[in-house]
Amino acid sequence: MSHARWFTILLLLAFPATMHAQWVLAARAAKNQINRMSQHSATGGYDVATVVLDADPGKVYDKTIELLKTHPDVTITTNDKTAGKIEIQKGQEVLGFQIYSLGPKVAQMIVASGVGEPKKENPTPMVVESILRVCKQFNVECTVHH
Repeated sequence: MSHARWFTILLLLAFPATMHAQWVLAARAAKNQINRMSQHSATGGYDVATVVLDADPGKVYDKTIELLKTHPDVTITTNDKTAGKIEIQKGQEVLGFQIYSLGPKVAQMIVASGVGEPKKENPTPMVVESILRVCKQFNVECTVHH
């Protein structure tokens, strides 16, 4: 096999590993910053928040379930640790949690909810409150990124 072919094979094998490493480094640079996106209209909307934590994704999932179970007004409707997916209902509100592994000790948590008719804006929406509670369990100070 020619040197050029070996070089091409090595490059193709190394490229995905390099891209993954860069992604993890970028995620760690944004760690503990809660980013939020929302849209509200006369008929409804959505609210989404995300954070990257230096924590084992499995432990983040377990701690989230544990926290949710302490609230008698919350019903867990989906609990799929393999997929990192949790769905809950609290009264008329529904929330979805997705916990991804970005590495052995790096987790990304996304929390999303649909919002109904506009009402008085909560200064700390439920999606952000949910993430702040998990951060507190890991003794991490998370901040809302504006």
